[in-house]
Amino acid sequence: MNNSYKTFKKYEVKAESLIDFMNTYYKRDRFYGRGKEYAKSLINSYKQELNQNGYVFISQHDNITGEVVSYYKK
Repeated sequence: MNNSYKTFKKYEVKAESLIDFMNTYYKRDRFYGRGKEYAKSLINSYKQELNQNGYVFISQHDNITGEVVSYYKK
């Protein structure tokens, strides 16, 4: 387990799935607002990262809370 895995754990939020996490916390204009192909590419990128690292995060600039949020593989 790497240091980032532990570091981002304090920012973990609850979500039913990766898609639920992204739909709930990602700013609409930065997710779907850039077109369906961009959103699809972003989802695929997050899936790869989740499978590789066991977690993903959305920066404070890209999510609706204004704070970093993270999602961990179930």
